[in-house]
Amino acid sequence: MNDSFKNSIDKYIRFCKNENWIEEEAYKFEYANYVNCNVDWDTNSDIEILKILQQSQKLKYTTGVRGIQFIQKSGRVELNDFVSLNDIKLFREFRIKDFEQIDWTERTMSFTALSAWLASLFPEKFYPIPMKGFDQTIKYLFNYEKEKFPKVGHEYLLECQSFMQETWNNLAQYPFEDLCLTEWNKFYSDNPEFNIPIKTELSLLDKVWLVQDFHLFVHRQILDLYKPKNKTIQVAVETEPTVIEGNSVLAQHMRYERNNAFIQRIKKQAIAENKMLNCQICGFSFFEKYGEIGEGFIEAHHKNPLSERNEKTKTKREDIALVCSNCHRMLHRGDPTFGIEEIKQRINKNAL
Repeated sequence: MNDSFKNSIDKYIRFCKNENWIEEEAYKFEYANYVNCNVDWDTNSDIEILKILQQSQKLKYTTGVRGIQFIQKSGRVELNDFVSLNDIKLFREFRIKDFEQIDWTERTMSFTALSAWLASLFPEKFYPIPMKGFDQTIKYLFNYEKEKFPKVGHEYLLECQSFMQETWNNLAQYPFEDLCLTEWNKFYSDNPEFNIPIKTELSLLDKVWLVQDFHLFVHRQILDLYKPKNKTIQVAVETEPTVIEGNSVLAQHMRYERNNAFIQRIKKQAIAENKMLNCQICGFSFFEKYGEIGEGFIEAHHKNPLSERNEKTKTKREDIALVCSNCHRMLHRGDPTFGIEEIKQRINKNAL
């Protein structure tokens, strides 16, 4: 478990203890448990199961609001048409097949809402990904460097699954029963009509939804990605280190970076994908370390340095690496300049 992951879990636990997070997010667990505890695929007909799923959106949960908003507004044709008899047939098919083997084109709901149903009905097979943005939490928590992570659709759901499992492997090392069960059991005891038994330990269903809850926390409370639409993040453009003076190669490089609009566009795109702007070599984030003053700060490194080019060439997005100041300096310690992978190897070697 890397430092970003461990620190995030520590923050999550502290937040759960000191704030109202568990109470405010309990409705998801209540919904999922109601669906899971009341549907019996062996004895219920498709119509009976449909009525149970529809009823899950008429019940009043801890928050005092009926149903789950993102499910009730997930219809692909009409927003409030969130589940149909055809969906039940698809769910039955998923019971015996893998996700990729099913044609989901006739589903009623969005893919994110679909994941909520599947995770609630079949927690042994699927994790809930009920919102966009988990590509960002995954990149942050796992130092994930794949350039193109799907952001929507079934590819997004599937890409997230293995990371959700690994997330639980890390969360399982902490006593979440002590944090959650008292709050949840009170609701189950006060609402026997939900048919949810009192718990002494987390069920598999609770675990898969706890993974979702943790990623939601990272998305909102750590990465602060849930923002009003009119709030934007500014790119830090004054990136020239004060200790680099004169006409050195690195000093020229930094001045070029500061004044190049193309570099600034790359940084803005990177912020949109990952607000933490982690160094592509060591994973360091100025924002995570220094808070607000580090927001939007990163340095750009040309993998094919300007000083080592024999002729003019067009710079592409993949020619630029976004790195922290330390790694940037180390790259330029080489003559010719060290490569990205070479510095990573040196870091890994010294970490042993």
